[in-house]
Amino acid sequence: MERADEIVSEKQLFLKPDFSKRDLAIELRTNRTYITEALSTCRQCRWREYVASFRVKHFLKTASLEENRRLTLEGIAIKCGFGSAKTLNRYLMQEYGIRATDYRKNLSTSLRAEGSAKTATLS
Repeated sequence: MERADEIVSEKQLFLKPDFSKRDLAIELRTNRTYITEALSTCRQCRWREYVASFRVKHFLKTASLEENRRLTLEGIAIKCGFGSAKTLNRYLMQEYGIRATDYRKNLSTSLRAEGSAKTATLS
């Protein structure tokens, strides 16, 4: 599964909304059955959960970028490969126990506090 993780991550295959087991099987030169069995055995998860874990991590990075702060939650979700903000929220809550809107709000608050601290230091 480490090789699969590397390929999915390096090539950012998870960003394709229709990324499938077949796509990964082609990359790994194996078959879909092997991938299903490996996910079940090694990760105790299903295909959708596996792909969503990459997308959620990508969301955490993407949401913090200056260039994405003005995007809607729906826009960021789609940019990260999710079909909707609702799906993003479901997996983010499952993995981290937080909703995307709360994550962005906390991020915004911490960035403002960080900016105030830098301004105070410069004075």
